Amino acid sequence: MPTERESLSAKVQSSYQQLSKVAADLNAVSDELGKSIAELDAALKKLNLGVTTWIQVQLVRDPQTADFEGDYLGYAKVGGKWGIALRKTSGNYNYAPDEPPEEWPFNEGPRELRLEAIEKIPELLNKLSEAATKMAANVRDRLGEAQQVAEAIKLVANDPKSSRAASKQTGGH
Repeated sequence: MPTERESLSAKVQSSYQQLSKVAADLNAVSDELGKSIAELDAALKKLNLGVTTWIQVQLVRDPQTADFEGDYLGYAKVGGKWGIALRKTSGNYNYAPDEPPEEWPFNEGPRELRLEAIEKIPELLNKLSEAATKMAANVRDRLGEAQQVAEAIKLVANDPKSSRAASKQTGGH
C-alpha cells in the first residue's frame, strides 16, 4: 500500500504529465495562429501605410471608483516596427494616466488578448482603410502648400544675389 507521501508524489507526477501534453498542444495551435497573423502583417507591410489606428477589444469600467481597463487591437509602430499590435491600458477617469499603455506586436502579446482580438481584425482593416483615406486627403490638401514652399526656396537658392547676401550674413566666402 502506497504511503501518503508516495500518493502525493504520484498525483503530482500525473498532473505534470497531463499539463505537459496540454502545454504542447496549446503552443502548437498558438504557433499556427501566429503564422496566420504574420502573413496578414506581411501583406499590410507591403502597403507601406504608415498610419496608426486602434480599435477597442474590450473595456471594463468600475462606475463607483471610475477605474478602467481597456484592451485594443491596432496597426501601429511598436518597438520600431510597423505591424498589427495589441495595447492594454488602465487608469482612472478622474486622473491623468500614471503609466503609458503596454503595447506589443500581436504575436508577442498576452495569449488571452490575442484570442479576444482575432474577431476584431475585419473591423481593424476597415478602420485602417478609413484612416488611410483621411490621411491621403490631408496630404492632398497640404501638397499645394508644400509645393509653394519648395518653389520659394528653389527661387531663392538659384538666385546668385540671394546666395551672396546669405553668405555675407553668415560670414562665408
